[in-house]
Amino acid sequence: MMKRRSFCRYTALGSACFAGVVGKDFASAISSESSPAKSVYEWVVLYWMPYDNDLWPFGEPIVEMLTRGTRNSATAVVVQSDYWRDSQMRRRQIVNGTTHEIDITGKDSSDISTFSTYLDWAYQTFEAQHWAVIVVGHGGKINEISPDDHGLNLGQKRTWMRVDQFASAVSKFNQATNDRVELLFFQNCHKATLEVVYEARNCARYTLASQLILGAPNYYYQGFLHHLQKPSVGGHEAAMAIMNSERADMYHTLTLVDNQAVKSIPEKLSRVLQPILDSRVPVVRESTFPTYEYFGEQHCDALVLLGYLAQISGQGKNELTEFAEFLRSSVITHYKTGGELYGRHFIRDSDMEDLCGLSLYLPETERAISHYSALALYEGVDLVNLYRKILTNN
Repeated sequence: MMKRRSFCRYTALGSACFAGVVGKDFASAISSESSPAKSVYEWVVLYWMPYDNDLWPFGEPIVEMLTRGTRNSATAVVVQSDYWRDSQMRRRQIVNGTTHEIDITGKDSSDISTFSTYLDWAYQTFEAQHWAVIVVGHGGKINEISPDDHGLNLGQKRTWMRVDQFASAVSKFNQATNDRVELLFFQNCHKATLEVVYEARNCARYTLASQLILGAPNYYYQGFLHHLQKPSVGGHEAAMAIMNSERADMYHTLTLVDNQAVKSIPEKLSRVLQPILDSRVPVVRESTFPTYEYFGEQHCDALVLLGYLAQISGQGKNELTEFAEFLRSSVITHYKTGGELYGRHFIRDSDMEDLCGLSLYLPETERAISHYSALALYEGVDLVNLYRKILTNN
């Protein structure tokens, strides 16, 4: 089936458009006669809901909470959803408690071109002082997001969108809006990792994510949308409204990062790793520090792992102290703890106390070492050689 094609007419980018979006004559695409005037709002919040999987029962309760949250509000909310067994996706615009459905033809929520088309439509439809992009659903592996189980085709396996693809599309959208995307929220499990937040550094002013598992359907929506009505609300305040409005049983920790500071992570992290790489690393005993698994991949708190390596190698301790201060004071602008999603039988309190809010992937086999070497963080930091030393002890 031929994919839906639409031309991007981003004035901020001139004739630039999302990768793979081709077709209509450019002159006609930007013609004011053929293009309706944009609707103007202080805030536009874009939800991407890939629920063609076991999460589909939570979709409509979320839409109902969002609808209630927009009453007597000047904020526009849009939800593009994909539910299990639905023949195609739905796009709904919610303003002042009223929902307007827009006909669309896309059906694969793991397809990056479908997501890019959604952002393109939003750009052509709205003018906003502030934007937020929120993706809900399962988190997957480090570089996976937005799964589609292809509910009507039982013979087709689950497919995923890559995080680097997602981040590239949102980054282009942010550039097109003159950097007015204030907040990107990964409403997914295990996305507060150095790899993911660095990949998303150009998507928004702030990124909100969870280092561990999130619940569903979540309950912050009305408090969040009501807070956007206050004067001078930016990305930081919007993220704080989400965290402060969430029910305790829907999360354990939430991490908010400043993307301007995130851009300096490779430089700062390399200073820690170089002394360790120049030394011989003794046998790493993973039982001596907490790790956690998600979708078959092992994660470790970034500072816990680096602290352990500095201790057993005897190298990089001063550099680690500086990096930890940078991470806690500049990168992480708020670390929300006190959630009750995990019971004490699931994870030890002492392990939770050691978490800083951001994780690192910790491969368990040599074959897995280079799995993410193409991600931006791995291009700027020699994590591949670090993991090789950990696994081979040389």
